Amino acid sequence: MVGTYCRNRVPGLVNLDAAEDQQVSEIFDQVKPSVVINAVNSPGGTDACEQDPALAERNHFGSGRRLADAAQRCGAKFVQISTDYVFDGQSGPYSETDSANPLSRLGQAKLRLEEYVLKNVSNALIVRTTFVFSWTPESKTGNFAMQLLENNRQGNTMKVPVDQVGNVTYAPNFSQALLELIRMGHSGLYHLAGTTRCSKYEWALTMTDFFGLDPALIQGVTTEDLAQPGPRPLQAGFILDKAQSALTTPLLSLQDSLSDMKSHMEQPA
Repeated sequence: MVGTYCRNRVPGLVNLDAAEDQQVSEIFDQVKPSVVINAVNSPGGTDACEQDPALAERNHFGSGRRLADAAQRCGAKFVQISTDYVFDGQSGPYSETDSANPLSRLGQAKLRLEEYVLKNVSNALIVRTTFVFSWTPESKTGNFAMQLLENNRQGNTMKVPVDQVGNVTYAPNFSQALLELIRMGHSGLYHLAGTTRCSKYEWALTMTDFFGLDPALIQGVTTEDLAQPGPRPLQAGFILDKAQSALTTPLLSLQDSLSDMKSHMEQPA
């Protein structure tokens, strides 16, 4: 198994800018992969892509297309990690058969890549997920759960949207389920996430209760109050029936996910 990084060097991983054709070709020639998983993201996420459309095009369509084409050429299975940002958030939770209608440039680029992959890559697997978190202290950019823990323990107030709803997804559980889908030879489109669907504000309060933190430091606000550059699908998240029917790996609730995360936090470094 070979992992890659682009900007921030990670020991043991290979440097790859998937937006560069020559680099992609060289890595594929060296590694000769049987499975390619594209989880490329943009620094700054949705907001950065909204402010710089070229960033969304480069990182969320162009890079994925290059990887998908390279996988197709060498006969590797291509797996694309996508998002519920392909929906408008008017009527979630969504199933795989619901019509997409992205609001943001990131969501639009992700949907274009999904459509390209399904049309041009044999036996490809597209997996949409949302609200992903885990305990990763080595990460350069903390996920929502880690930001909350750090802010609360430092006594900092954190503004959290009450109206952004999705399925809270524990990364190790997602990874285990994804690997099972790959090993079982599944292809097409799947929604894969945790079983607890709630707002980010509810997620935050659940965490403060679980970890014995101060809920008074969590300030519930609307998405409009946050004035974020990139629009979010508000009532989003997933119906998970298709994935759960295909898997033996149980998809975890928020409580079970936090229990596992806590066990890893308590392990010595």
